[in-house]
Amino acid sequence: MSESSQDSIAAGIQRLVWLGIANLVVMTVLAASIVFLMLPKLERAVATTERVEARFQSFADDVQPVVGAGAGKAVEAIRKMDADKLSETATESSDATIRALGEKAKRFLERDDPKDANP
Repeated sequence: MSESSQDSIAAGIQRLVWLGIANLVVMTVLAASIVFLMLPKLERAVATTERVEARFQSFADDVQPVVGAGAGKAVEAIRKMDADKLSETATESSDATIRALGEKAKRFLERDDPKDANP
């Protein structure tokens, strides 16, 4: 290989190195500008998120007592229904027991009735 061909290869490599460095610098500047231009949008997004969160918290603060009272009423209604059902069951059971005792007493008294006895 001659010296001139080596010099042209070295010059080509040097151009490629400078091109790579220039490419790296341009990419770094573009990335920095994108980040710089996105900062206001990020700040707006954070502010919007905070506003929405504050509105939800305000809504939750307003609704929580109503929901709590509603839940209390629901639990009270369920307990009342359970008590009513238990009362109905107890009433039916006691009525059946009283009827059965009445039938037993009737049979017992009829067994000893002198009218039914044969002379």
